[in-house]
Amino acid sequence: MAMTPDMDTARIGRTMTVLDYDEAKPKIKRFLEERVDRPDAEPLMPTDWDLYFDEYLEEHKNSRLLFCWYTRTVGVVFSPADHNGIWGGRIEGVKGKGILPEYILKVVERIAKEKGLA
Repeated sequence: MAMTPDMDTARIGRTMTVLDYDEAKPKIKRFLEERVDRPDAEPLMPTDWDLYFDEYLEEHKNSRLLFCWYTRTVGVVFSPADHNGIWGGRIEGVKGKGILPEYILKVVERIAKEKGLA
């Protein structure tokens, strides 16, 4: 995830919501695992990242998970309780996903506290 000194904290705060595990899991998985424009461009088998994200959601199904849009095309799922998160989306036309960097985690956790969600 590119280092962006000026984050859109208004977007993050406006879009931040608590996830209901049963309702959100299929949507998050679809968002994170969706194929790029050409279905043959990515492996048909789940990648290690796909498996990691699935495990992350499973490990946190009894915890409070929050979702927000970091940018218009990058979504964030994070756990304020254990201070970690994941992100996925498209950045400058390239699909990516990964572990949420510490500098972004601090910002989303601060916003979650301000909103009374953490």
